[in-house]
Amino acid sequence: MDRMRILLEQENRRYPIIGVAAGSGQVTLYAVEAGADLIMALNAGVYRNLGAGSLAAFMPYGNANEQTFKLIEHEILPRSHDVPIMAGILAGDPTCKLSLILKRLKKVGVAAVVNWPAVGFIDGRFRKLIELEGLGVDLEARMLVEAKKMGFASFGFALEEEAIHKFIRAGVDGLILDIGLTRKVDDIFQKRDLLEQSIASTNKMLAIVKKADRKPLCLAFGGVITTREDLELLFRHTDIDGFAGGSVFERFPVYNAITSMVYNLKSIQLRPPDYELAYERTKMVGKSLIMEELFKFIAKIAPYDVNVYIEGESGTGKELVATQIHRLSTRSEQPFVAVNCGAIPDSLLEGELFGHEKGAFTNADHRRLGKLELANNGTLFLDEIGDLSKKGQVALLRVIEQREVTRVGGNESIPINVRLVAASNRNLSKLVKEGRFREDLYYRINNIILYAPPLRDHRDDITLLVDFFISRLRIQLNRPEIQVSATFYKKLYEHNWPGNVRELEHVLCKAALLEDSPVLEGGYFIPNVQNGNMPTPYQHTLFRAESQESRESILRHAMENANGNKSRAAKALGISRKTLYNWLNHT
Repeated sequence: MDRMRILLEQENRRYPIIGVAAGSGQVTLYAVEAGADLIMALNAGVYRNLGAGSLAAFMPYGNANEQTFKLIEHEILPRSHDVPIMAGILAGDPTCKLSLILKRLKKVGVAAVVNWPAVGFIDGRFRKLIELEGLGVDLEARMLVEAKKMGFASFGFALEEEAIHKFIRAGVDGLILDIGLTRKVDDIFQKRDLLEQSIASTNKMLAIVKKADRKPLCLAFGGVITTREDLELLFRHTDIDGFAGGSVFERFPVYNAITSMVYNLKSIQLRPPDYELAYERTKMVGKSLIMEELFKFIAKIAPYDVNVYIEGESGTGKELVATQIHRLSTRSEQPFVAVNCGAIPDSLLEGELFGHEKGAFTNADHRRLGKLELANNGTLFLDEIGDLSKKGQVALLRVIEQREVTRVGGNESIPINVRLVAASNRNLSKLVKEGRFREDLYYRINNIILYAPPLRDHRDDITLLVDFFISRLRIQLNRPEIQVSATFYKKLYEHNWPGNVRELEHVLCKAALLEDSPVLEGGYFIPNVQNGNMPTPYQHTLFRAESQESRESILRHAMENANGNKSRAAKALGISRKTLYNWLNHT
């Protein structure tokens, strides 16, 4: 129970809570070994086969509570060690009083209780009859109240908004928000669409939670999240505290699947470690002057419903900037949909942007919503818009002007309301002059222009970025001891970074994989210093300061970073110590 309370009371957690709904003792053992925070005993696990869920889990093949007890006592409890166990309870069990069920769970050491199987899985006429008999969500809420009185942590498993309201009123400690049945989707485009729908659904449920007087712990459950990248996307666009699932952890080979999956998910950082100016969940790490200015500018323009254009080299984090604009906007609870314009061939362009009706063309065996329709009332991020074809530019301009789309093969005009955030690693104004990008579209998308700076212009953030990536690699590679040597740091500072932050991440990952020593020396990394001249962190801003006030701000920032050491500050500024003294005397 102590570990359960720690999970519930921890604030500003750095890593997500991972809960594993184990269907066997083997799964429990491996999940505990990999560092899972919570083991869930749900009777659905009894019916899991070869790592896949089963319709049988939702059928009345036996008493759900007795199945859960058997799973706990014979499979989970002997192998859970001190990891908290959450037990699913069917509230309307006609064979045994709730008080006796709770006492039995208390006796075996269960820490938390959740309403499972949840009545929310049922709908239609059958659901109405269940509610009329008093066996619906209200009963589940009362069950959780009783469990809490007996000292259990109480969790409400919610599939609908009404249930969230009732569970919050019941004072639950946590909510498990269902985002769909767990399933693997091989079509990358379909999966991206489903992930974006899951994110939008999660944000709508979290919006209800935010309005409550107290915020319970919130975990997402299920859906098409089957990889680390899927979950990282969910964390980037929502304020969810963690993730729980069952069959996603049980794919074969079981040991490798569970340990690898848990290690990967636990390596995601919900927020960077103690970086005051690093935006939560977006991985935008930095305390340099140029990053501080970027963060402030994002915060200033995000609430206003204007289109934004982000320019910057590859690997500078343009999508992270777009994500933060969305999260700070009035549309934050609505979808954020990303489109890579350079990856869409002309033959698929209209279907991708506008969607299509069933039978619109060969292999169109179902209706598909386009990206614009998926982003309705939210934000559409058009990445690498400079690579959009002439046909694509005309189609996009028409949508911006008319604010409506028509699916391929359809006749109905569908109104849309989206905020556009575009990005490119190419100079769009230059493309306009060359006649390769439409001038009218250019002015439509760039009400505000942001610049994502290259890493070579804020080298003083390299230490923070290394800390961020190394802390993730420690967990991801199960190498808690690794760190970076001074020699390696020197190489990192000298390198020109044509690939920017993304390149830095790859360099560190390669070093962690290839070097056996706990202290990484960067033996496989050869820095590229162009012209033998390494620019200083402040060089690009200091001599372009438009006012005395701007220069004073830069000097003050440099002195703070150097802890008052004038020699270090002068070196960082790229000026002599004498020049620094002169400037300080005139500020």
